[in-house]
Amino acid sequence: MCREDFSRHFLKGSAMELYLITGFLGAGKTTFLREFVRQFAGKRLRLIINEFGKAGVDGALLRDVNAVMAEITNGSIFCACRLDKFEEELHRCIADAPDVVIVEASGLSDPTSVQTVLGREEFSAIQYRGSVCLVDTPRLERVLHTARVCPKQLMVSSLVLLNKTDLASEEQVHAAAAAVRERNPEAVVRTTQFGAFDPAWMRNIHPLGGTDMTGQPDIQLQKQLIELDPVMTVEQLTGALRLIVEDSWRIKGFARLEGRCLLVDCVGPAVRISDTNIETEQENRLVLLAGPGMPLRRAVKQAIQWYPGLIREVWE
Repeated sequence: MCREDFSRHFLKGSAMELYLITGFLGAGKTTFLREFVRQFAGKRLRLIINEFGKAGVDGALLRDVNAVMAEITNGSIFCACRLDKFEEELHRCIADAPDVVIVEASGLSDPTSVQTVLGREEFSAIQYRGSVCLVDTPRLERVLHTARVCPKQLMVSSLVLLNKTDLASEEQVHAAAAAVRERNPEAVVRTTQFGAFDPAWMRNIHPLGGTDMTGQPDIQLQKQLIELDPVMTVEQLTGALRLIVEDSWRIKGFARLEGRCLLVDCVGPAVRISDTNIETEQENRLVLLAGPGMPLRRAVKQAIQWYPGLIREVWE
């Protein structure tokens, strides 16, 4: 960091704060982030949005947030393949000197190296305040046993929010809280629905430890893009997704069909299609993510056979 950047920021009296938002695919990070930024009203914000697939979706959903935003796609910011892009954005943050930086990591990120990265001298103008981890409460038990990054996200979290408790039984909520405390007894654990957030939950939290894993490769998984023909109907899209969701972790993207602008956001076996007024250049392109060994390609081919000419697969 050059002397001019350092002086520019510290003449303001305090270091810029950085918060990390984590959580496995479909836990509700983007919805939560819209709530989280409200506590910083009147402050200058920068957002760094990280998505594992090539086609970014979350950035489009956050365009109306009053913040400067950068997107890093096609890999995790904590992996060697995208760490350089993350460092570039951190340097831009230092040059711009916002009050608060919020990083939304990919749901497939292993953030255990976050303090190693931010602890470097070149980033000394940034004060890391801790990590908030969103948990899909009814799915936590399954995710803990199928995705190795989930326990690592919990391990470094200062605050863990058990989200979607409206969809969970009382037993599932208690079991999720116990599972979190078993893996991170120091974390503050709170329950919530629809990503709702109380700023008081951030009081007295502090960054928790991790390890230097920046040289590790990304989690092994399957990434695929599919393109939809504009003549496809919403009913046909719903049917096609039902053929794929059981063999995927996440499907998301935007579609314009039958004169409607749609947001596709499927987590696990649930098919979710909703109307949206968000305009994007990524229309009719859906990102599919699945774990190793899951028969994603077979499921996509089945959907193509059922709906010939309406779906085209694009492997990354």
